Amino acid sequence: MQRPKLTVVACVFLAGRVFAAEDAAQILKAVEQTYQNLTAYEFKGITSSETRVGGTVSKTETQFAVAFKPPNEFRIEYDYPSAGEWIRASDGKTLWNKRSITKEFTETPATDDALRMLDGSPVAQFQNITHDVQNPKIAGSEAVTIGGQSFDCYLIQGEWNSTTASGSAQTIPVKLWIDKTRHLVLKQISGSDDGPASATSSENQRTLSFTEVLVNGSVPDDLFHISKK
Repeated sequence: MQRPKLTVVACVFLAGRVFAAEDAAQILKAVEQTYQNLTAYEFKGITSSETRVGGTVSKTETQFAVAFKPPNEFRIEYDYPSAGEWIRASDGKTLWNKRSITKEFTETPATDDALRMLDGSPVAQFQNITHDVQNPKIAGSEAVTIGGQSFDCYLIQGEWNSTTASGSAQTIPVKLWIDKTRHLVLKQISGSDDGPASATSSENQRTLSFTEVLVNGSVPDDLFHISKK
């Protein structure tokens, strides 16, 4: 997968709303409704992870792309630093699966359940954000720049729902940069910390950054077909 271009394409959006400074919960509700009502979309971005174990720091970065076109066309693509590309796509009739590291390529009839693959995509979490983030507060306003264009964002900070988080480590506060006009999440920082610093303690911080956003517009048909080459 080529390095994503830092561009944002804005087409038709839900009507904007203006919130008082104390309405963090209402902002998250607007975000949730925005993602639940997207009719078509294409997102590209990068997820980066920084893990500290004692005095050792390791970093990884994964590129991703996810697209959907009604009624049942989709594409999910990941480019892992050590595992290559993994692409799953469907035009509604055929489902393709392609992995570069294993040279795997399959082509099977699409089923009604195929769309559930989108539930694990980086954008799916925002469809249920009011459940997953508790005690939200507005920490301020901050601009996020994508492709040379600056977007004024609410900076929301909250806590992961204990039933959503996994593992024994304590989650650190989640931060969300939310476009004030379109109620789209442009950046997210989350992570976990298993306790006071020591030679064996670990801390992980994950950053999700979007580099291209197209919503409720025309998504190219060729995204939903994969060739073996």
